Amino acid sequence: MILRFLALILLISGPGLTSAGQDTTPRIGDPYFHSSGSWGQSSRDQWAFEAIGMSDPDAVWDALGESPSPVIVAMIDTGVDWNHLDLSWGGVWTNDDEIMGNGRDDDGNGYVDDLIGWDFMAGTNQPWDYDGHGTFTTGLIAAEVNNGIGMTGLNPYARIMVLKAVNNFGRTRTAYVTEAIRYAVDNGAKVINLSLGGPVAPELENATLDYAAQNGVLIVVAAGNEGQNLSEYAFVNHPAVITVAATGQDGERATYSNWGPQVSIAAPGEDILSLRARATDTLLNLTDRYPRGSAIVGPDRRYYRATGTSFAAPFVTGAASLLWSRDPSLTAQQVRQALLQSGRDIGAAGGDQFTGYGALDIGAALAADPNASIVAEISGVRVVQGANGPAAEMIGTATSDRLESYTIEIGQGETPSRWKQVAQGRARVTNAPLAAVNATEFTGAPVWTIRLVVRRTGGQTRETLYRLALG
Repeated sequence: MILRFLALILLISGPGLTSAGQDTTPRIGDPYFHSSGSWGQSSRDQWAFEAIGMSDPDAVWDALGESPSPVIVAMIDTGVDWNHLDLSWGGVWTNDDEIMGNGRDDDGNGYVDDLIGWDFMAGTNQPWDYDGHGTFTTGLIAAEVNNGIGMTGLNPYARIMVLKAVNNFGRTRTAYVTEAIRYAVDNGAKVINLSLGGPVAPELENATLDYAAQNGVLIVVAAGNEGQNLSEYAFVNHPAVITVAATGQDGERATYSNWGPQVSIAAPGEDILSLRARATDTLLNLTDRYPRGSAIVGPDRRYYRATGTSFAAPFVTGAASLLWSRDPSLTAQQVRQALLQSGRDIGAAGGDQFTGYGALDIGAALAADPNASIVAEISGVRVVQGANGPAAEMIGTATSDRLESYTIEIGQGETPSRWKQVAQGRARVTNAPLAAVNATEFTGAPVWTIRLVVRRTGGQTRETLYRLALG
């Protein structure tokens, strides 16, 4: 099955951020981290770092402890420009069990001389990037820190496993991607980044995603750029993955970002700066509106700017790797919980189908209790026959590691000024009926908002809103 490669969106114009009142002089020695306006924009060149809670990356890296652990991050993409000046060879995973150049599969993993990964399209050990997308996504996590040139990557302790499963024209098949996922799991990756998408292939996908989850590997997937529902989208419908929507410089969800209950969290995806693979211009054939070379940044032409959920996902992948750098004993579920539970609300309080748990906040994730969880989700409402006539049955999830109770309230309109409690529970519910509310409660307005509030012992709460249009 052909998977549609996530299109990059050309940013023609948009609001910028200012750095007024912000401390822009941390110890980082990479010029693009401090500079602004390098392509005529009003924002900082690496504005996304401030948006995700890393305005001073050194403070975050210091919080990793005295001996941060290297973390293997698998980038399943178009490969990488291994010779980019802003990528350290020390930041690339190497297969120590393989003897390079002897033409034998020394480690018996089925791949000959796979020193840094594999090209699953060509069946070779040379996953070089002739498109640019893979080098771009890799740079967001692993661009060399404090080398005095270029930009700053998220995690100096990340070790990138280069898995080329997308060709030089942005196309692939589900089989290539799933083979790459299994390779990553079998060869020690802790987190896998999938900045790709397309039509769903449930049987093949689910078996592979189950395999990753059973082996403690976290998968982060870009939500996609079509502005549509994710129900039939590849790799996002598994409960163990993190699906990432994109936000703009205003902190709001980008309108092109796909939506649905599969969305877990949001991260910056607008006018993002990263590395350019040699001789590539990734946007060139994606839109007639793109002037050749206009996304290339810098006098040395080694950097690139682009927009899309493809570039939001690596911020979350990098954040996961930071949590593991500090504490390698964490499980994939604990890392997932810490990232999601610490998200900052975007718009209305609680989770929603546009930005999930909210905006990525790396500082908050590092401070979060990885064992603490509160989940409040309403996935649907259906009409059932109750004891006193027709009733609206709410389907969803209300759980916590220390559940105290949950309540369901309703209010008239899309922004109710008053709420009425119509149900309460004290037992955990997972993707099942939460309550059945008599239909007579919904008289007097054509649109109602349902609010689910889950309480954890100790006073913490989480809520979600669900819009119900009658008729």
